[in-house]
Amino acid sequence: MNTPGSVLLGWVVLIAAGGGAFYYAKKDINARRRAQELNKTRPPEKLEWWQRVEVDEKTNMPKNSSDKASGSGNTTKTGSSNGNGT
Repeated sequence: MNTPGSVLLGWVVLIAAGGGAFYYAKKDINARRRAQELNKTRPPEKLEWWQRVEVDEKTNMPKNSSDKASGSGNTTKTGSSNGNGT
């Protein structure tokens, strides 16, 4: 059975390990952010996730996006658009 001292020791070790991991992860993240700012690859403004999606969609939009947006789909020779050719 675990004694109160061993339980306390386990918690102390767990908290110390978690704190150390947090410290080194935060240090690495800050270093990457600084490097991005120096390379001018970090965007200057903070965007919400939905704003980033809108920006990505605008920059990755294909040239013929107007055809897809207008709803012009493929039709068969008979004019049917249900896909089975009848």
